[in-house]
Amino acid sequence: MGVVLRCFVFLSALGCAMAVNLKIGVMNLGHTSSDFDQAMSTIRESGAFPKSLQLSVVEKIIDAADNNLTSLTADMAEFLDEDVCATVLLDCWDDHCPDSSFILRALPQPIIRVGPPVSKDHNKQPDINILEIHPSANQMAKMLHQTIQTFNWRSLTVFFHKSGGYHGVFEQLMSLMSYSNVYYRVAEIPNDPTARHVQLESFLKSSKNRKEKRFLIIADAYATNEVLHYALHHLMLDPRYHWILTTLEENGLQVYHHRNTGVRITLFRLRTHETAYSKFVNFSNENQTNTLQAAMTFDAALAVWHATRLLAEEEDICDQIGSAVYKVGFNGRSGMVAFGQQGTRVKFSIEIMELSFEGRPEHIGEWNEREGVTLEKWTKLTGIQSTDPILGGAELKILGREKNPWLIVKGCKSGEVCSRKKLKGFLPDLMDHLKKRLGFTWVMNLTKDSMGEKVKGEWKGLTGALVRGEADTVLYGATTRSRRTEVLEYSFPIAHQGYYIIIQRPDSSLNIMDLAGLFEFLAPFDIWVWAAIGAGLLAVTVSLFVINWLNPFEWHQLAQRGVVDKEEGNHFNLVQSAWFTYGCLVGQGGENLPKSTAGRVVAGTWWFFVLVTVASYTANLAAFLGRANRVYAVQTPEQLVADRLMPYGTYEGYTLLKFLQNTSLPPFRAMGKYMQEHSDTSILKSKDEGLRRASEGNFAFIGEPNYGYVLQNKWCNLTLGSAPFFKSMIALPFPAGSPFIEPINRALMELQDEGIMDNLRSKWLEKTGKCMEHTKSDGVLRINNFKGVFIVLLLGITAGAIVGLFECFGHQCRKCIKKVCGEDSKNSEENGTELRMETDI
Repeated sequence: MGVVLRCFVFLSALGCAMAVNLKIGVMNLGHTSSDFDQAMSTIRESGAFPKSLQLSVVEKIIDAADNNLTSLTADMAEFLDEDVCATVLLDCWDDHCPDSSFILRALPQPIIRVGPPVSKDHNKQPDINILEIHPSANQMAKMLHQTIQTFNWRSLTVFFHKSGGYHGVFEQLMSLMSYSNVYYRVAEIPNDPTARHVQLESFLKSSKNRKEKRFLIIADAYATNEVLHYALHHLMLDPRYHWILTTLEENGLQVYHHRNTGVRITLFRLRTHETAYSKFVNFSNENQTNTLQAAMTFDAALAVWHATRLLAEEEDICDQIGSAVYKVGFNGRSGMVAFGQQGTRVKFSIEIMELSFEGRPEHIGEWNEREGVTLEKWTKLTGIQSTDPILGGAELKILGREKNPWLIVKGCKSGEVCSRKKLKGFLPDLMDHLKKRLGFTWVMNLTKDSMGEKVKGEWKGLTGALVRGEADTVLYGATTRSRRTEVLEYSFPIAHQGYYIIIQRPDSSLNIMDLAGLFEFLAPFDIWVWAAIGAGLLAVTVSLFVINWLNPFEWHQLAQRGVVDKEEGNHFNLVQSAWFTYGCLVGQGGENLPKSTAGRVVAGTWWFFVLVTVASYTANLAAFLGRANRVYAVQTPEQLVADRLMPYGTYEGYTLLKFLQNTSLPPFRAMGKYMQEHSDTSILKSKDEGLRRASEGNFAFIGEPNYGYVLQNKWCNLTLGSAPFFKSMIALPFPAGSPFIEPINRALMELQDEGIMDNLRSKWLEKTGKCMEHTKSDGVLRINNFKGVFIVLLLGITAGAIVGLFECFGHQCRKCIKKVCGEDSKNSEENGTELRMETDI
């Protein structure tokens, strides 16, 4: 008996000696947990573990939040001394978790990480082999984005929390949604309890006022429960609302309490299959050992076990476990566990559930990377929207005041409800586009009230009607004014317009006595440029003359030496030099060219100067000659101030008048001072008076943007003498706090992006009126454009004729003189002959 016992002990010792001992390191960066030990105990007790392997666990708990580098270094050195073959990292899931990337670089590989979601880029660290049990942030964001698309949400509010890895999910989702047509608002859930309370109260209140119905929470279970608690306080958990909860920690969600509210709550969990290790307890059970963290820790242990089973017959198991772990695939407690090349989890499915009236999540579909979201046929997609969640089905009460081209009314009187058929203009067309996009209807009452001012603490006019709730908005084409923002909110700007200088349209018929624009052909260059060109012409003339006179190789000196004729020696005298220089300037060249190198250098430089000057002049000449439809003396506020012969004024009710009287900017300050000094004639009681005086001539009326339309259709003898200045925004006014502002703004921005707003502006604000029909060919230059040039030509011809007469007269005088002088000479010769004959006799 003793012999048998000794043999048994010997064989057992021999078997233990032959068994391979593997050390698995467990680095715990969070709270102390026995999840991994329990998982290994369960695996050992299952009897499926190879007898040839002995698996020992070396666990180290490190406070990653500790800033003491010395203690962290010592803990890491102690852990590395154990020579572990693989590491299971139990990462931090709590708030204020520090970055663990510096610890990952030091841990033995492969590293199986159990922690909150991280992006794929997290695993792209060089020479670090990390495998993630939790789906990545990229996969979670893709799932959320496809779920939102499946529910056909067009707008939503996103609450996100930076802790627990969910900030990465939020960033990835925002990147995906930037390419979609979904409108979203974002609110961060602060870590500080006081700031969190203030932020959630404020944001939920504003969301309720805006009548938002769809919400997405990207946060851990604790923060998600807090948001739902505040939402319940604001009565935002009822059948009108739909919430999507991102976290996979279903056991940590306290949604059971909301089972009788009728609210629609969509949540997710990793889809599991019935195996010995995948059974979960009832959802309402509060046993914390069945948390997502515990399930993933268990699956990390299973991954190590499966990897070692694949290498049971190998000798160097510790060296090959890093590659073997990529080959594992099993159904764990958190569903299918397998790893891709980047270390991210693959082949898993996420179950999509909704809260039932019994307080249990019911299966409605699932998501996987290959097929995306698949919903059951009976799923009710209440998120499908044919209209806006706020404005859809609503009827807007609108007040309108006729103002061309914004609102044109035919067949409707003030105080009546005007049908759409009786309305034309920019704003009715805009409302039609908004109606089609947002799904509301609108009725408009016509009024004669203006926007109104505050009188004795009470707003009058259209502003007062909005404040009293008599209308939702106004169709008037009014400019935005800061003084009204205390009671009004304005929409996204629909146009930008300013004030114009309105003057009498010049007569296009030829009028020689009209000096305006007579010398417009000189306008491309400033007077100092013309003076400099004249000085250059004179300098070149003198230079050529001096060179011709002194240079031995030039015409004059060559003629002196008899090389050329004496007449050729006068080629570059002072007159001929001036003629050569002028001929080059006007592109005609000279009859003769300099012979010396010095003369050619001067002439070549002059040619280059002429080339640049003429090109610049020609490029600008057409623009200046094409201004026949303007009064040339006044084109800008600066010119209006400088032209002291042209009186001007504006309407006393314009905001511009207050600006001119208070500004310090030139030239507006001078304009304001002028109007104060001439208030009796410059500050007008009515707008029609300003138009009338401008049409009579010699008066400039500074009018509002609307007159761009009026001048094209009614006052045909007036024109806009300047570009717009003191610009303001045109927008739709709403009462302060109106829930319609946000959907209207969103729709306006969509219309702007699609080019519809530009089409409306082109159709109504830039439309050519009947007064402009005769100016459609404004690009054609008429006789008035050239009258100055023709006058110069006429003066030149006249001067040439006069000079020609003088030349003819001079020539005749010279002939007479020569003739007289010739006869006298002949008589003298005859007298001399006779005298000699007498002498000889």
